[in-house]
Amino acid sequence: MLAPPPLFRSTKEFLIVSAILIAIIVGRLFFIYQDYKELKTLPNYYYSEAQVIKIYNGKKADSTLLKLHAPNKNLDFYIYTNKVPPKRFDWVRVKLKLKKNSTFYDYLKGFFAYGDIVEHVEDGFDAKGYLRSLIDKQHNGYENLKTFYYAIFLADPLDKSLREKISNLGVSHLVALSGFHLGILWLIIFALAYIPYRYFQQKYYPYRNRNIDLGLFTLIFLGLFVLFTGAPPALIRSYIMLLVGWIVLILGIELLSFKFLAFAVLLILAVAPKLVASLGLLLSMTGVFYIFLVIKWFKDKPAWFISLVAIPVGIFLLMFPIGHYFFPTTSIWQLSSPILSVLFIIFYPIVAILHFFGLGSIFDSSLLWLFSLPKESINITMPEYLIVIYILLSIGAIFSKKLFFATITLATTITTWYMFTYLTS
Repeated sequence: MLAPPPLFRSTKEFLIVSAILIAIIVGRLFFIYQDYKELKTLPNYYYSEAQVIKIYNGKKADSTLLKLHAPNKNLDFYIYTNKVPPKRFDWVRVKLKLKKNSTFYDYLKGFFAYGDIVEHVEDGFDAKGYLRSLIDKQHNGYENLKTFYYAIFLADPLDKSLREKISNLGVSHLVALSGFHLGILWLIIFALAYIPYRYFQQKYYPYRNRNIDLGLFTLIFLGLFVLFTGAPPALIRSYIMLLVGWIVLILGIELLSFKFLAFAVLLILAVAPKLVASLGLLLSMTGVFYIFLVIKWFKDKPAWFISLVAIPVGIFLLMFPIGHYFFPTTSIWQLSSPILSVLFIIFYPIVAILHFFGLGSIFDSSLLWLFSLPKESINITMPEYLIVIYILLSIGAIFSKKLFFATITLATTITTWYMFTYLTS
């Protein structure tokens, strides 16, 4: 069988397209920088309506730290308030002023500002509010479970306490809505639409291409889902990857290509340039990079082995050094991540259906037990020289199977070292 043609016919073609996308990214960042300069040089406070995304305890006993999102300027920022704190997802009118030491990078990823709440305002448009109330009714009294389902269904951020428990289990990637969840939803929607579509196709329009029509329908549905959740950065990058990947497959072009991955990253940044400061984008694309590596060097193995063993275990090991460089929290329970990742593929559609029928509490006791397993964790700092060696090995693994297994070996060694240190601490 002939191999599918590559996305780019030559390196020169790839570089030209990349240069165009980089120019678009730089141009868009320039206009965002003008907004940053304007806000930073304002002599007085800037006033805006914003939604409360997270609430933290302040440094002082009578203060509260709020994370807010102002949709009119697409700003994410933090302010302290000494007033009676609002509830999560409330809408408030705030005044804010950029701190003098706030950099453009801070502005892109979310900045701390001087300011305060001016007043509470009538709730702005929040399509997710009704669904949150349905989730609340099915998990009355269990705040952790409410925020867990807010996260996996509505892309709302986790509370700090639950986020730490999830991190100790090594499954943060399962809770933050991303390409993993969109992939599961793709399979569900495609499967549900397949049987009725096949009936009508055979009867009325047999000339239509089933995969193209159903794929387009699924993409439109998922696009509406992304908009419904407020188009968070994680879903934007995942949806663009899914859209481009589907187009490439329909055109019969090679998908599992590292040039395709680089092209997808540049395209994502061209659409949403603020993601250039997103750690989430970096980790997400790194995960996809390692998936490509695993598939490249295990492509001769059975499909079930790749799906159920090579990818879950391989990605856990390969991402472990990268993840722990940024997040040093370590727990022995993080070793359960590959198993929980496979189980989540089954769990996610089931709980979605159960919540639709008002039966979402069925797994409450099991989830509370799972969240209670990690009793303690420790922080272990990853040496910078080690992560540099690991990254260089990973890049070399694109071209050499020996270097790929050297990368796996180093990742396994690092993981073992972390777990040994945890057990002996």
